[in-house]
This record gives sequence, C-alpha cells and structure tokens, in this order.
Amino acid sequence: TSYALNHTNRKLTLEPKITVNAKIVVVGASSVGISFLETLVFCSHLKFDNLILISTNGLPGKNLLGAEQRKFLATDHCFNDKDYALMSLCSWVSVVVGRMTGIDRAAKHIVLSKGEIVLYDHLILCTGQQYQVPCPIGADINQHPTNREVQNSSKQRYTGKVPCNHFTLNEEEDCYRALAWIRKKSITTEDWGRGSALFC
Repeated sequence: TSYALNHTNRKLTLEPKITVNAKIVVVGASSVGISFLETLVFCSHLKFDNLILISTNGLPGKNLLGAEQRKFLATDHCFNDKDYALMSLCSWVSVVVGRMTGIDRAAKHIVLSKGEIVLYDHLILCTGQQYQVPCPIGADINQHPTNREVQNSSKQRYTGKVPCNHFTLNEEEDCYRALAWIRKKSITTEDWGRGSALFC
C-alpha cells in the first residue's frame, strides 16, 4: 500500500497566498509539462485558479500499466505511476482531451482537432519528443544505392495511409492498442510449447 502522510503546521496554514487568476494553458503531458504544473500547484505562496492541460489522452498515470504494456513504452525515469498518484494533478488542473491543430496569437486562443477553441492568457507548449511514422525514401533497392546517393528524408513527414500493423508508441493508450492488436492477430499453438505464439 502506498504511503499517505500529509503534514502541515500553523505557519503554512496562516500564510496568505496570492491568487493568480490568469488562464495558463499547458499543451502536452510530457515530463516537462507535468513538472511545470507540479511546480505551480505546489507553490507555497501562490495559488493558481486557472490551470488547463491539453493532452491527447489526458493526464498520464490514470491507467496503471502492467508488466506487458510497460515493456513497450520507453521511459525517461522522471515520473512513475506512484508519483502521478501522489501528485493528484486532477485536483487542481482542468484537463481537456484533444489535439492542438492551430494557434491564433492575436486572439489568444488555440484550436483543437474537433474545432473547439480554448482561450489562454499564457500558453506553454510542452509536447515533448514523439515518435513519428517514418517517411519512405523512394529508393530502388534493386540498384543497391549507398547512403550518399539516397535523399535524406529525416525532415519529411509521412502523410499517407498508415498500415494497420504499424504502431507508434508514444503514450499508454498506444501500448494498449498495440497489445490488443497483437493478441487479436496471434494464434497460440500448444504444439510449439507453452507460451509460444505465431504472429500473422
């Protein structure tokens, strides 16, 4: 069982806090974004009333990953599931589930993928590093080209249809989808021994 010890004293109870009503919008639930929100929430002399997090799948840590899913996802060791639970950012931060598609700096609002508009006073972009679908370089492998002859496509983005068996694992939800697909497409055979599987 996780520990739950909270301590306060008279000094912290009677110390006045300055209320900040500015609407602070954080885009992305990366380690930097979560750390930024944690710093604001637990500030000893300021109280932030309008903190908004915009993330594709909401706050991380809501689904406790099992051993199978955890193997899929890379970690930077900044936060773990227990850290997210102890912070309980959902108590102080309003979460908007969506993907940002545009910024209107003059009107001070951002546009989400479903057409929703979120106003802001201060906008913090913390999208973090994300894996992308690789872009084919279009080289003819029958010609055996060298690296110097192949065009560099590192800055190109793939905009075509993504195959159903290609998964980009950036978040917990991506791991669940990948594992569900693998389980659906796998055929377990007892003849191959216990725990072996054939992937189609």
